[in-house]
Amino acid sequence: MPASAKVLTSDAPRLGAQLQEEGYVYLPAIFEPSFLRALERECDEMAARYYRVENLDRHAVYLSDNTPTRISHAMMISAGPSPLPTVPLEGLKSVEHFLRFHDEVLGALLGADVPAWSRSMLNWQTYSSGSKPVTEHFDGEYLDYRKNEDGGFTLHEGLLPRLVLILTLSNENDGELQGTVLRDTRTGREVSPPSRSGDVLVFDNVRMRHRVPTLERPRRMAGLRSFDFRAVHFALDEASCRPGASYRRMPEGLVSEEVDAVAVHQQFLRERWPQVREAQRTEGALF
Repeated sequence: MPASAKVLTSDAPRLGAQLQEEGYVYLPAIFEPSFLRALERECDEMAARYYRVENLDRHAVYLSDNTPTRISHAMMISAGPSPLPTVPLEGLKSVEHFLRFHDEVLGALLGADVPAWSRSMLNWQTYSSGSKPVTEHFDGEYLDYRKNEDGGFTLHEGLLPRLVLILTLSNENDGELQGTVLRDTRTGREVSPPSRSGDVLVFDNVRMRHRVPTLERPRRMAGLRSFDFRAVHFALDEASCRPGASYRRMPEGLVSEEVDAVAVHQQFLRERWPQVREAQRTEGALF
C-alpha cells in the first residue's frame, strides 16, 4: 500500500513554510510501483467507462487532448456526494486512495479539512517521445474566454485551484528537465523538480505558472486539483469581478478568495455552459 498523507501531516509546518517560501513542495518516492500500476489501470478504465456524450454534456468529463505525441484526459471526482457534476468511483480503489491523499495533503498545507463534497479534477496524461511542449499556463475552470486572432485566447473569468498536485506514474527522461517546469511570478525564477516514478509535486497555482517542455522519452502522470475548496476567483478586470468581494492584483488580472466557487460554477452551468457546449458540438469536438 502507498504511504498515507497522514504520515506527512506531522511535517506539515515545514512543508507549509517551504510552500510559502518557494511556491512548491516536492515529495520524492511517495508511492510504490504496484500502486502506480494499479492507478494507471484504473485511469484507463475510467476513460473507457466515462467518456460518453452525456457526461460531456453535463460537464462532468472534459474534452480530451489527443495528439500523436500526447494524450490527456480529465474528469471531476469527489469523495462524497457533490452539488456539482462528477463521475462515480465505485470499484476504483486506487483512484479513491489518490483522491484521499490529495485531500489530506491539501488540508494539511492549507490548515483546514477538505469536505467530502468538494470536487477535484483528475487528469492523466501520456507523453510520447518528442512530445509537443505544453505552453505556460495556470490550471483552472475557464468560465469566460475570448479567442485571439493569433490562435490563442484571453481569459476573462475563471476559478483557479489554490494548489495543484502532480504524481509521476512513469518517466524515462532524466537529466535537468524531466517534466513540469515552474516559474515564480514574483521573482521570475524557474525550477524543474525531479519527476521520477512515485514522486509528488504540489505547487501554488496562483503564484506559479507551469509548462512542460518537449520530452525526448515517454512520461506518464496523474494530477488532482480542487475546483471547490479554497479555489480563487479570477477576473481579467473589474468588469468581471463579483460584487462585494475584495480582489488583489496578479500578473494576468485580479483574484479573490472571498467568492463562493460552488455558486459561481452553478451559475456557469445554468447560464454559459449550454452555449459553450453547443459551440463544441459545432466545431466537431466530442472527445
